Amino acid sequence: GSWCLPDKYLEENYCRNPDGDPRPWCFTTSSTKRWDFCSIPRCGEGIAYRGTVAVTESGKTCQSWSSQTPHKHNRTPDNYPCKGLDNNYCRNPDNERQPWCYTTDPETRWEYCSVPKCSNASGPSDEAVIPPDEEDCYEGDGSSYRGVTSETISGKKCQAWSSMSPHVHQKTPQTFPNA
Repeated sequence: GSWCLPDKYLEENYCRNPDGDPRPWCFTTSSTKRWDFCSIPRCGEGIAYRGTVAVTESGKTCQSWSSQTPHKHNRTPDNYPCKGLDNNYCRNPDNERQPWCYTTDPETRWEYCSVPKCSNASGPSDEAVIPPDEEDCYEGDGSSYRGVTSETISGKKCQAWSSMSPHVHQKTPQTFPNA
């Protein structure tokens, strides 16, 4: 079968969305911050894409991220160190809707790239090979998210769902068995 995350509901301290919030969240271990949304990207935005596509949707060749010609820009490997801005590969360093690049065409500053979405990949054996970092994302409101991120967008560690410390709450594995 496909490489998938095991079924994890309100276990440990993983980010979840048991109650229809806009995205996965958790109670934090900070006594001053009761809960917060988690730092998980939405699926399909290609934030974690690290493939080697270097051509835009209209077929233009990508400009190297470290180059300033023909287009001057600040999306450089130095300014965005963890975004995989290698060579001229399509990337999504700034939360656009999909990977993109500056083009080598002086008339066209940038364009989106046609990057295959991992979740729809199907080979002869119908097995999608999804690297772990590409899998840890959420779809829709994240109510189906079963990944293992356990940190909020403000950098706080998540409190275990079964714990009542530091925050007492009703969102337990018992009250939300399918969340």
